[in-house]
Amino acid sequence: MQTSDLIKQLSTQVTPVRQSYSRRFLLAWMTGTAASLLLLVLTIGVRGDLGEAVYTWPFWMKWLYTIGLGIVGMMLSLYFARPDNRSARGLWWLLVPVALLSLLAVHELQDAPPEAVHRIWMGHSALMCPWNIFGISIPAFIAVMWMMRKLAPTQLRLAGFAAGCLAGASGATVYALLCNESTAPFVVAWYSLGMLLPGLLGALIGPKVLRW
Repeated sequence: MQTSDLIKQLSTQVTPVRQSYSRRFLLAWMTGTAASLLLLVLTIGVRGDLGEAVYTWPFWMKWLYTIGLGIVGMMLSLYFARPDNRSARGLWWLLVPVALLSLLAVHELQDAPPEAVHRIWMGHSALMCPWNIFGISIPAFIAVMWMMRKLAPTQLRLAGFAAGCLAGASGATVYALLCNESTAPFVVAWYSLGMLLPGLLGALIGPKVLRW
C-alpha cells in the first residue's frame, strides 16, 4: 500500500474533535479571579460605601478601563495559547483602553487648577495602589499561568505577558471594589502600573514556566 493511500484511509470517517481549550482557560481564569476576590475580602475588605459607589461615574470609569483591558488580555492569552500563533502585533490592542482613558485624564488635568494637579495625579494611595493590585492579582496569575502551561504556547514570553496582563486586569477589577480614588489621571497612571507588573512577571518567568 502506498503511504499516501494509508494516510487517506486513516483520515476518512474521522470525527473532528471540538477544541475546548478556550472553555478550560475561561474556567481557570474565573476560578483565579474568584480567589482574588476572596483574598481582597479576607485581607483588605471592600469600601464601606460600595452600595452608593456603584451608581457613580468614577467607579464605572475604573471598571470600564480594567474590564476593557481584561477582554484584550483574554483574547491575547487565547491567541498565544496556540502553537501556530506567533505574531506580536495584537499586543497593540492593549494600548487602546490606555489611550482612551489618557485622553480623559488630559482633559481633567487641563481643567484643574495648578494647585490641584498633584492631588488629582497622586490621590491618597498612589504608593500603595500598584502593589495592592499586584498582590490581589496573584491568585488569578497562578490560575491562568497554570492553564497556559497545559496548553501549547510557543511564544513563551508573549504568552506569559498576555496571561499576566489578564491576571493584572482581573486583580484591578477586584481592587476597584475597595479603591475610592476618583480621577482618570490616577487610574491611568497607577492602575496601569499595577496591571503591568503581573504582565512583566509573566514575560520574565514564561520561558521557564510555560516550556513544554
